[in-house]
Amino acid sequence: MKILVYGAGVIGSIFACKLANAGVDVTLLARGSRYQELCDQGVIIQDVNSDVLSVKKLKVIEQLDEGDYYDYIIIAMQKPQVASILNIIKNNCSPNIVFIVNNALGYDQWAKEIGAERLMIGFPSAGGERVEGTVKYFVGRGIIRLFQTTTFGEYKGTHSKRVGNLIQVFNEAGIPSVYCEKMDLWQKYHVGIVTCIGNILYKYNGNNYELAKNSKDIKLMLQGIKEGFLVLNALNYQVTPFKLNYFKLPNALLILIFKPLMGSRLAEITMSKHAMAAIEEMKCLQDEFDSLIVQSGIITPAIDELKGYLYHDFYGRAL
Repeated sequence: MKILVYGAGVIGSIFACKLANAGVDVTLLARGSRYQELCDQGVIIQDVNSDVLSVKKLKVIEQLDEGDYYDYIIIAMQKPQVASILNIIKNNCSPNIVFIVNNALGYDQWAKEIGAERLMIGFPSAGGERVEGTVKYFVGRGIIRLFQTTTFGEYKGTHSKRVGNLIQVFNEAGIPSVYCEKMDLWQKYHVGIVTCIGNILYKYNGNNYELAKNSKDIKLMLQGIKEGFLVLNALNYQVTPFKLNYFKLPNALLILIFKPLMGSRLAEITMSKHAMAAIEEMKCLQDEFDSLIVQSGIITPAIDELKGYLYHDFYGRAL
């Protein structure tokens, strides 16, 4: 199997290295200084739990040509970057295009651009930060999968052979992965959650440990998430995946769960670091979810308060 990972940020680097270590023929697309860095030293990832370091020399390219064939192209980038590559993907001959991209508004535009029959959707349970060429990373395993698991599905919602094959390859590479029939709903609920978490972190300039000390702000975050669920429910979008129904528990109980979570190294690596590095994407996602709020007619005072911290950072405070 030949796979191109399009994007050499944190997620792209994790996926490329782990898939290659499992024997998959992987090519990584990178640009600028990251391209040269990967050519010189390979992909370097370090597990934040075990400190185990993996170094893998891969084929690295700077551009995708029309005749470059891969069994799968996995696009791992932030939502605002996608528009600039759609024409490149459209003109390439590869049959299976997997977008690993936050998206609250659906995939019809992508399907129109690249062809509905080629389009697949996924999202990672992984995260980290790049420090001097090394990606310090985390992959969702064990109890963390109660919150999120790497998930794949089809644009058209069918459980196809190609999505099954991709899930198998990821599992064999040590990235626990599952299938979801309704990836559009999965991502809408995901955006409703991560925007609230990211926005409250901006109040603390990304210091999740300080946030963990403040039950009032964790309650505000949870109330924002619950308002997001009300918005999606009003639009007839059922909770997906089903396990997210735990957010319907009383806030007093959820605070007992989220205080230690937000005060953990895991939250620092997978939530705080990403929020601080991806503020432009977070603004884009908030704008997308705001459009759903308007459609629903639901009043969202907690979300409104939370996004004030995002706008303060996006338009005011220098990060």
